[in-house]
Amino acid sequence: MPYCNAPLIAMSIMKIFRWVAYELHLWLGIVSGLILFVVCLSGTLLTFKTEFIQYIEHERYYFDASNGSQLKSVEELVSLVEQSERGKVVRVTIPNATNQTWLFNVKKESVDVKKLPAGMPAVHAMLGTAYIVNPSTGESLGTQRSKIYMFFMMLTFLHRFLLLDIWLGQIIVGGATLIFLVLVITGLFLWLPAKITSIKGWSTGIKIRLGKSWSMFLYDVHNTLGFYILIPVVVMALTGPIISFSWYRSAFGWVLGARPFRIALEKPVQSKKSETIEHLKWDDFIRRGDEISKRKGITRLVLPQTPEGCVVFQRIGAGLCNIAATDKIQFDQYTGDVLKSDLFDDLSLNEKIASLIFPLHNGEIFGTVSKIIYFFACLIATSLPITGVILWFRKLRSYYKRRSKKTN
Repeated sequence: MPYCNAPLIAMSIMKIFRWVAYELHLWLGIVSGLILFVVCLSGTLLTFKTEFIQYIEHERYYFDASNGSQLKSVEELVSLVEQSERGKVVRVTIPNATNQTWLFNVKKESVDVKKLPAGMPAVHAMLGTAYIVNPSTGESLGTQRSKIYMFFMMLTFLHRFLLLDIWLGQIIVGGATLIFLVLVITGLFLWLPAKITSIKGWSTGIKIRLGKSWSMFLYDVHNTLGFYILIPVVVMALTGPIISFSWYRSAFGWVLGARPFRIALEKPVQSKKSETIEHLKWDDFIRRGDEISKRKGITRLVLPQTPEGCVVFQRIGAGLCNIAATDKIQFDQYTGDVLKSDLFDDLSLNEKIASLIFPLHNGEIFGTVSKIIYFFACLIATSLPITGVILWFRKLRSYYKRRSKKTN
C-alpha cells in the first residue's frame, strides 16, 4: 500500500487555492479598481451629506426657538406654503430636533411618471420640489436645491451611475460591487496566515509593522486595514446590488424570505370616498400616529392626491445610536381610521432586515455611531485600489529587475 502523506497533500491543495485566490484578487482588482475607487470615494463623501449641508447652510436649516414662539399647525403651514409656492403639498417632513426647519414637498404640475426612467427621477417627479419652511413663522426659505445640495446630488449620481445613463451606470457599478465581494472573499483568504496554527502568523495580520521597508508598510496597510473593515464593507457590498439589479433583489429576497422594500413600495390603501365629509386636519393624523408609533425620530406625512387616497404617517428612527427603522401607518383621510399598520417592532427578523436595506448600505442603521464607522471604512476602502496597484507595480518592477540580472 503506497504511503500517503496527508499533511503534504493538504499543504499542496492550500497552495493551489492561495494561488487561485491571488490571481483572482489581482486581476479582478485591476479590472474594477478605478470604478471601485470612484464609488468608495463618493460613498465616503456622502456618509455625512445631510450634516454637512445643514452645517454649511445653518441659517436655512435651523431657527431660533429660544424665544418661546409657538409653532404653527401643520394645517396652517400647508395652506401658507401652497399659497406662496402655488402648488400642491404632497409631503411634510418634520425633523426630530425642535429648532430645525421643516420640509414641504410641493408638486406644481402633473407628471406622467410612467414616461420617466425608473429610480430617482421618477421619485423626484412624484414628490415635486422640496421647500424649507420655518414652522414658527410659516416663511418659505426657498427650495432645498441649493448649490451645495445639488453638489451632493451629483455625488449621489456619481456613486450610483458614474454620471452615465441610469441603465448603463447601474450595470457597471452593480457589476463592480459584485466583483468587490469576490475581492473581499479572496482577500480574506490571502490574509489568513499560511500556517494557521502559528501565533506569529496571526499577529502579523492584525498590525502595521513600522520601521520596515516601504513595500512592507504598504502591504500591511492594504492587508491589515482591509481586514479591519471587513464587516462594514461586506454589508455595503451585499446591499448595493439590491438597488441596482432586479434579479439580485429577487434572489436576495428569496434567500432572506422577505422582499426588500416591500413596505416602502407597496401601493397605498384606498380611503372610502365621501362627498359629504371633509378630511380631518393634518395635525390630527400626526397625533394619531404618535399614539400608535412610540419611535423617536423624523416624522413624514404623505398627503392624499386623490379623493380615494389615504394619509400615510411615517416615523423614521434617528439620533446618536437609534436604529433607523420606519413605522408606517395608513389612515383613511375622512374618518381617520387605521387602514394598514406596519410597525417595525411587529415585523419578523427577516422582514426587519429587508426593510433596513438602505440604512444598512449608507451607514444610517445605528445613527451617528454607525455613520462614523462607515465613514472610516469607506475611506480605507478608497485606499485599497491605490495600495493594491502600487504593490503590483513594485512587484512587477522587482520581477523585471531579477530577470534582467539573470540575462546579464
